[in-house]
Amino acid sequence: MTNNPDDLEMPLLISSEESDLLDEGESLQLPANREERLKLAVTAYLNSNGKLSVRGVAKAYDISHTTLQRRIEGGVSRAEAHAHEQNLSPAQEGILVEWIKVQGHRGVPLSLASVADYASDIAGKAMGKNWLDRFRTRHPELSLKNTTPLEESRARALTPAAVSGFYDLLDRTVSEHHIPPENIYNMDEKGIQLGIGARTAVLVDRSQKSVASIEPGNRDLVTIIETVCADGTALHPSVIFEARRRDARWGEENPANARSVITVLLSGLN
Repeated sequence: MTNNPDDLEMPLLISSEESDLLDEGESLQLPANREERLKLAVTAYLNSNGKLSVRGVAKAYDISHTTLQRRIEGGVSRAEAHAHEQNLSPAQEGILVEWIKVQGHRGVPLSLASVADYASDIAGKAMGKNWLDRFRTRHPELSLKNTTPLEESRARALTPAAVSGFYDLLDRTVSEHHIPPENIYNMDEKGIQLGIGARTAVLVDRSQKSVASIEPGNRDLVTIIETVCADGTALHPSVIFEARRRDARWGEENPANARSVITVLLSGLN
């Protein structure tokens, strides 16, 4: 045992308020991201009106007390300090991050290439080859996940209860209105993305559990519409292409004998 006072660790003296904060910190799941914990710590310290010490708050949020002290005194984050070295400002990156999250939840998630393209549009110049890696490091709230085709997501909702309820309603409607089979049709559509496989790696909100993809990126979408009658017959299928004018090649190989080929303008149907 040493008698040198320099070798002794001074005990951390905390107030009752800090003790409560430490207990609260242990019961809560603190963010894994250091910057997020630092922001929470600054807020907790400032809201305490001097009742909490910097050391006590730093311990509760598992961060360095010197870093917390600098931030309280007006220091900036590492990302902000190096903002001039980045292609996008922190504000611009924040907008891009929110856009990525919104697109993912809407069912149109962005691939890494699409994210880089959007960033280039914002910055007015091409992103470097390592920009995506650095961007993902700066934003751990985003995660790279594989998409699930929308049809698969719909299939998960095809429960026995849902199917039974539909057919009960159908039987009642047909019986009540005496509808013959030849007057009952089912129409469905299938969207096919040209050049897209079943799954694609996309960047989305880390908290998003399932990633359904309707139309990731700016891919050409072809829609096929089928109509089947309850008497066993079927109408000829329709195929919808997105284009400004009809292409004669669309009807060259037509094993299903589709009779309607419709072109779609950006402003509506042609």
